[in-house]
Amino acid sequence: MWPFKKKPSQAGDALAIIDEAIEFAAERWIFFSRSVAVTPAEGLRERIGRFARSLEPSLHARYPALAVASDAVMLLIVAKGVEQSGAISRGEIERALGILLPP
Repeated sequence: MWPFKKKPSQAGDALAIIDEAIEFAAERWIFFSRSVAVTPAEGLRERIGRFARSLEPSLHARYPALAVASDAVMLLIVAKGVEQSGAISRGEIERALGILLPP
C-alpha cells in the first residue's frame, strides 16, 4: 500500500464543476439577453461570441479550475448554457456556431 495519494489534476477539477458552470452560464445568458442592446445586423454567432467574452472573467473568478480549461471546454460551457437557458433552440445554436452539442 502506498502512503501517498495521487494529486487531482486541474483538468479533472474543471470537469467536476462543468455542470455548475453551465448553469451559471445559463443564468448569465438570460441577464445578458435582457440587458445588452443588439443591432439588427448582429447574428446569433456574434451575440454568443460577445457573451462568451463577457462571461469568461466571471467563470474564471467563480471557478478557478476553468482558468486552464481549453477553448473547446469554454465553448461547450457557453453553448450549453445558452441552450439550457431555454431562450434559443439547440438547432439554432448548433447552426450559428457550426458545432454539434452533446446531449
